[in-house]
Amino acid sequence: MSFRTVLRKIRRKLTGYTPLIEVGISKENLLHNLHTYQERYPGITFAPVLKSNAYGHDIGTVARLLDRERIAFFVVDSYYEALRLRRHGIRSRILVMGYVRPEDIARSRLPHVDFTLVDLAQVQKVASLARRPIRVHLKLDTGMHRQGITLSELSYAEDALKGQPLLELVGVCSHFADADGKDETVTTSQTKVWKEGVSELMSAFPTLTEKHIAATKGVRFATETDTNIVRLGIGLYGFDTSPAQGAPLKPVLEVRSLISSLRIVPEGDKIGYNATYTTGSDMKVATVPVGYYEGIDRRLSNKGSMLVKGIICPIVGRVSMNMTSIDVSNVPNVTIGDPVVAISRVPTDANSVSNIASTVSTSEYKETEYVVLTHIASHLERHAE
Repeated sequence: MSFRTVLRKIRRKLTGYTPLIEVGISKENLLHNLHTYQERYPGITFAPVLKSNAYGHDIGTVARLLDRERIAFFVVDSYYEALRLRRHGIRSRILVMGYVRPEDIARSRLPHVDFTLVDLAQVQKVASLARRPIRVHLKLDTGMHRQGITLSELSYAEDALKGQPLLELVGVCSHFADADGKDETVTTSQTKVWKEGVSELMSAFPTLTEKHIAATKGVRFATETDTNIVRLGIGLYGFDTSPAQGAPLKPVLEVRSLISSLRIVPEGDKIGYNATYTTGSDMKVATVPVGYYEGIDRRLSNKGSMLVKGIICPIVGRVSMNMTSIDVSNVPNVTIGDPVVAISRVPTDANSVSNIASTVSTSEYKETEYVVLTHIASHLERHAE
């Protein structure tokens, strides 16, 4: 039992308060996913992606579980996230991949934190402000056109880096725009630009040792792009989004609550906001104190479900801000206080993350596991189990 688990139990005992909602993070499944990729690609080092609160799993919880693992570094989006990790006592090297103000890069005193320079203006400004050694990765625009140095700008970036000896170029990176697409034309085009840019930088900077363009979706292209690091995001949390979908991954997160109220609703009565559901017979309805603020997608109204005693219980009526009504008519001996699995980590369950994404998708818009996970409220207490 971890120190934080003991501390949580002591706190609950002292306050007499147990949250109505908890988010469980499976240490076993998290490590299984990381090790699965490591075993499949022994020539690659993986960098766990912890941006956006570790895809909704809690940045501190996940980092503590992985801090002693064999990884390249932790990837975050912002300086704020890097600061949070250091405040959590995390010791692994960190790479900030999102934009950071040049002034903040120059002033930073966080140990073992590298920064990604994402456009030419930022490169030149950081070079002019640097007053201490700074390790940087240079992002190439290989065709996605969100961030990065184009090949036509590369010589100017090189001049700025070479003109400032305090900047140490240790990595080069980019990002595939369509690695999960069946048509590999876009990826092939990006790979060509990537190889040209990397070749030029490797010739100019002997300190450059870390090369990464692929994330979970693009891991299958890692070998042909001559990279040595893959940024592992959604795959780390149990979802194989590549077209091959061959990795035996295990979802990490589960959201649990309880039944806070029970009532019999007569046949023909309406349930919830806007009276969108009408009972076809007398129905036993339970209220669960979790709603769209906590991460239960409102589009699950009259479509989704939760689990009580392993039994599927349909959502009836609109999902409210902090409450959801479910039909528990088929649950034997159901009572107030019974546990409810609001979001399951079992892939085959109707309320698993993947099935929730499928349920709320339309012909015009396909929802993803990313969105479902990152919309789970950050204030809910996560704990490793």
